[in-house]
Amino acid sequence: MSRVAITGASGYVGSAIARRFRSHSWDVVEMGRRAPQPFDLASTNLTINWSGIDALVHCAWDFKPRNWAEVERANIRGSLRLFESAHAAGLRRAVFISSLSCFPGCRSLYGRGKLAVEAEAARLGYAVVRPGLVYGQSPGGITGALEKAVKSLRVIPLIGDGSHPQYPVHEDDLAALIFTLCQLDSAPAQPLSAASSEPIPFRDLLRRIAARHGRNPLFIPVPWQLILAGLKSLEALGLNPPFRSDSLTGFIFQNPSPDFTLAHQFAYFRPFQ
Repeated sequence: MSRVAITGASGYVGSAIARRFRSHSWDVVEMGRRAPQPFDLASTNLTINWSGIDALVHCAWDFKPRNWAEVERANIRGSLRLFESAHAAGLRRAVFISSLSCFPGCRSLYGRGKLAVEAEAARLGYAVVRPGLVYGQSPGGITGALEKAVKSLRVIPLIGDGSHPQYPVHEDDLAALIFTLCQLDSAPAQPLSAASSEPIPFRDLLRRIAARHGRNPLFIPVPWQLILAGLKSLEALGLNPPFRSDSLTGFIFQNPSPDFTLAHQFAYFRPFQ
């Protein structure tokens, strides 16, 4: 039986990937703070038993850091230690789950942190995948938060005029891509932007979600600068709003021209319904 180690396997994206591997009779080794295989991004004492592991999928990411020093300490260094350990053990197949928010020139701390880890993964010959907005039957993460808001609120603030393009990717299509990459003899040389290539304006995305739940909320456009200032004020007070200021930065300043060609050579990505 083939075995894959997955960091962040208890999270939304990680659990979807784990289901894919298990459905194809792979043994999944969950790596995390309370997982059978202990792993902590922030730990400097990394001891991992790579015996019998055929592939690694790195999904874990700590979203609590709010400045670059914390991102570097909590996420970048831990990810680099993980990949170096796997490479030293002779592991040839690994996939780093990055983000469509990550691209040269990105402004968000999240995107910049992912970009730093991407470089190390590529140097070691590992694959890099940049998912778009992940959704599914019971979505988590940002999509889950959007669904919750649409289902519970009658009036929903709209970021700007709601025209910012979104590139959704179904969790099953993303998982299928990861599964394929973990069986290749060599990783693609470039990051794979994984999503439907058909952009959906943010306002239309919310309207489709609302229609699916039989809702018709009122959308109120709000200047993004005002929303950003409000989020930063809440964070400065030590509060944790459901949507982070850094996430809004990545939302506003997106990759102007993501290229989905390479990823579509390995998997099918259904349009958002």
